Amino acid sequence: MGERDGIMLRAYEVENGLRCGCICPACRRPLVAANQGEKRLPYFRHAELEGCSGGRSEGIRRAAVQLIAQHQRLQLPSFAERVSIFLKSGRSVIRDAGFDAVSIVPDKVERFVDLDDLRAHARLSLQGHNLIVRIKCSSRQEHERKRRLQAMDVSSIEIDLHRLSDADINDETVFQHAVLDNPLNRTWIRSLKGEALVARAYVELEPEAARLNAEWQQAETERIETAALAAARPSEQQRERIEALVLHHEAQRALARATGRGGEGIEHTRTQREALIVSTMFQAVREWDGLGAECSGCRLVSPPGSRFCHYCASDTAQLRERRYSPDLERTIDQVKRCWSTPDESLLWARQLIFLPDMG
Repeated sequence: MGERDGIMLRAYEVENGLRCGCICPACRRPLVAANQGEKRLPYFRHAELEGCSGGRSEGIRRAAVQLIAQHQRLQLPSFAERVSIFLKSGRSVIRDAGFDAVSIVPDKVERFVDLDDLRAHARLSLQGHNLIVRIKCSSRQEHERKRRLQAMDVSSIEIDLHRLSDADINDETVFQHAVLDNPLNRTWIRSLKGEALVARAYVELEPEAARLNAEWQQAETERIETAALAAARPSEQQRERIEALVLHHEAQRALARATGRGGEGIEHTRTQREALIVSTMFQAVREWDGLGAECSGCRLVSPPGSRFCHYCASDTAQLRERRYSPDLERTIDQVKRCWSTPDESLLWARQLIFLPDMG
């Protein structure tokens, strides 16, 4: 594009050579129109061979702004954002906020407006609202400019024309569609309307989120209370075990009184407790074919298949089936050399209900 009297023109729209009277929109030096070739699209070149890298981009940008000002209309891009609020349950409530692409007819179009040290390529006014338009003509990213535009209290869009070929630019219909009507090559830098819709969506979601959080909190409280009650209340199986254990202890005490082998109230020394344990181990070898049920509390051995310990009153002790070697009576002294079992027995079951037969 070449500029003449403030108007952007294509090479085929002016006379050939220097007679075109055009200058470069970037460096402001004279251009030569080459519009009589047969193998190439009409184009401009600088009259003097001096480097100017911005002429093409600036020409496209000025031609685009010129089109907007001439036609007094512009297609705006759509806006879409998903709003979500995270709930206590780990889920989210979601709402979509946005609007469709729309074509506007501005009341006024201003070209190349300086906003402090930042330039708006066009500023459109409509019903008291302003819109800043930037025309992108190169692949270079402009993160800092976008950041500064986002900080301004005004809506702004970017129209991306950097992918247009020379043929597209020289085709008036294609170029006009790209500048004015194509919703796919423009994006919001900032949309005040979109931000208002997002804020409204949050306001509308908050009561729903509060309701769902309250329902979840109530359900969670009820679940915790139910679990606590269940934990505090023994199950049917636990109740049956406790009742059976109480009956077992009463039977053991009755047997102790009847046989004179009661153990409650009697404190044993380590040597005495060791002798009691050994006697039940020998009984397992002699009478129960080497099998026995060792108590995790007193460590004495009850008959195999026993549900509860025959000797101590521990409510938490468990019985573990064990097999004892037939030559245990011969090797017991070796076992007792580093034996902590009697100490553990006295620690977990200081007294016994019923004493084993030492005979």
